[in-house]
Amino acid sequence: TLHPSVRPSSGPLPPSMASKDNSLLNAVLTRLFTLEDTLNVHKTLGFLCLANYVYRFAMVGSSDMGFGPSLDTVIWILLHTLLSVSSLIFKLPKKRILEGSRIWPEYRLHSIVFACRSLACMLLIWAEQYSQVEEPNYLWNVAIIFGTIIAADAGTWWVGEHSRSSTINDLQAPLALKYFFSVMQFHATTNCLVGVRKYSTQFIYVWIIQFTAFILTLRRKNIVPHYSSVIFYGVMLSFGFFVNMFELFEFNSFCMVNAVANIAAFLRIGCRIPKYLLWGLMSVFVFYGRNSTGLGKASPMLQTFASFWPIIYGISIVLVISLGVYKIQFKVKYSSITKPKNLNGHSHANGNGHSHANGNGHSHANGNGHSHA
Repeated sequence: TLHPSVRPSSGPLPPSMASKDNSLLNAVLTRLFTLEDTLNVHKTLGFLCLANYVYRFAMVGSSDMGFGPSLDTVIWILLHTLLSVSSLIFKLPKKRILEGSRIWPEYRLHSIVFACRSLACMLLIWAEQYSQVEEPNYLWNVAIIFGTIIAADAGTWWVGEHSRSSTINDLQAPLALKYFFSVMQFHATTNCLVGVRKYSTQFIYVWIIQFTAFILTLRRKNIVPHYSSVIFYGVMLSFGFFVNMFELFEFNSFCMVNAVANIAAFLRIGCRIPKYLLWGLMSVFVFYGRNSTGLGKASPMLQTFASFWPIIYGISIVLVISLGVYKIQFKVKYSSITKPKNLNGHSHANGNGHSHANGNGHSHANGNGHSHA
């Protein structure tokens, strides 16, 4: 049974409400502002963070979105963290609906976890800048990645077997689009692992994750249609990908990072390598990759290896595209979730109610936003 303040949002507006005010804006506000946020904590944080997004995107460029080793950077990191965590005050249906684009408890927990992953990376950059360390400690990035995976697994365990759903694989969308969403999640996780010391690299993921959760909430309240939410998510992923790729060119790491991400996607989605083993291997791979591209300690021997990254990147593209064509052609699912069965032996595809893609992306393929590896 849903909370009384939630129930009206699941169906059409009652005639009495429509007769009082035909304004679309008022109808949206009525559905969006429920009685659960009685102190307006989540709404206040939402408006503050929305204003911050507008300001930061206006500061894109050499200023690194205006972030730096100052107190206001820490305050904004904290506010964005509180925005995600404060979503726990709302009551949600336990199961995901068939179309898969409305927020449900497991996705909400994963959204919080993956937003905190990127925010933790931002806090790490701040701490190193504030302490004026000479060389970044990339072991903290490895710790953040594995901490995220553990937290996401704990969230999946917490919601229970009947509330679990593969964020990407159970989404009602074209197979090619779902495959793209899944691969993008590996790029998000790889960027966190590589740890380029720029705030904007991580803040773009915070934006994608928090806005996706908001869009799924709008869908749950019937404010936006299903496919509009799916398309909007795809646009955000693409925008984030190109922004980060542009910044990787600055650090001479474009081919290395993309090659690692594509290889990770191929090994996880195609070969079903366990996520803890996968990201352990990728951590070692990235360690040597940094030193060959200039992100880490320069090594003459490893720098000679840098010329091979474009070749490795090209091979990784062929692997990922070939895998995608195979899965789309034969309609092969790539979720690592085993769905519960009902009394008739049929799988519960979604429920009646997480991409993060992650996600991310982030099928529970990796950690990004929506699904996790």
